[in-house]
Amino acid sequence: MQTHHRVRLRRESLGLTQAALAAAAQLTRQSVGAIEAGRAMPAVDVALRLARALGCQVEDLFGEAPPDPALPVELAGPPSASGRVSLTHVRGRWVAHTLDGAHIAADALMEAAIGRQPGGVPIARPLRPEAELRENVALVGCAAALGLLADRLNSGRGPGRFLWLSKSSTAALQDLALGRALVAGMHLVDARSGEANVSDVRRLCGDQPLVLVTLARWEAGLVLPPGNPLHIRTVDDLARPGLRLVTREVGSGARALLERELLRHGMPVVLAASGLCAAGHAEVARAVQMGAVDVGIATRDAALTHGLDFLPLAWERYDLAFPREAVVDTPDPRLTRLLDGLAQAGFRREIAALGYDTGPCGDRVSEASAA
Repeated sequence: MQTHHRVRLRRESLGLTQAALAAAAQLTRQSVGAIEAGRAMPAVDVALRLARALGCQVEDLFGEAPPDPALPVELAGPPSASGRVSLTHVRGRWVAHTLDGAHIAADALMEAAIGRQPGGVPIARPLRPEAELRENVALVGCAAALGLLADRLNSGRGPGRFLWLSKSSTAALQDLALGRALVAGMHLVDARSGEANVSDVRRLCGDQPLVLVTLARWEAGLVLPPGNPLHIRTVDDLARPGLRLVTREVGSGARALLERELLRHGMPVVLAASGLCAAGHAEVARAVQMGAVDVGIATRDAALTHGLDFLPLAWERYDLAFPREAVVDTPDPRLTRLLDGLAQAGFRREIAALGYDTGPCGDRVSEASAA
């Protein structure tokens, strides 16, 4: 473990603020902050004062420490060439989430390097203290609001460190079903009943008792270049010869919506697979913004963020699924804090500015398991 991590962890274990430690060690708060961030290495007299203030030996803070042991992990997705991962501890085992490609938020940090033991068992060598990594909670889903929620929670105090992993609704539920995550976001509509999310949760998650809580409602539709230069007015226009379309991967709520709309308009569903395929709403919007395509299927917040026109097709309810045991039977304090975060007025204002309907935010809509 790096020395600056040890100073911070020791301070936090004693319930001290940086200002309190600075006063006890006769330093400035800025000096303590620089040492904890690894930007400064203290002189001998400063190290002695810090150790006295923290009730430990200098060697405990600044001595050579053995490397953190390698952890056996389960890979959530195919390994990447770089071996960059973030780790979560779920149901007694370590899960490694790949940090390459479109399935990870841009601000995610590498926390471990992946290798393999003899026999091919994947292992991770942590770059952060194991105790810190145990606080990680993966928020798996395609809604950008999950990134905003994670940012708000991480900037405050309390249990948990939250990481947004941008995956399709189906992929998120599969991670939940396999025990690779504690939170899965989805916007899936049953084609026969019109029921939002519950049917797909039952189908994909088997007999696991789950709790569904609404994050928000949003509009999904077609994202278009500013001014809509090709005058696309309805889904029928997607059949124009030469029109360049970017869609979403199979299993995503956006792809399912496009296929339903094509059927409703009497058009071949194969159109939904005829263009480029993007891994998230933001990637769709970027493709339209860059002029690589003429139109894409995404959400209003993606269009607003990238300065694009938007043709709404449907309002959808975006829910979060949690294991019932972790929010009801034996509440996980990290998830309790997350659910409390949904009720914060500042968070609701922030996502409302991106076009989300926050009226149902925080509503518990279902406790779902296999019928």
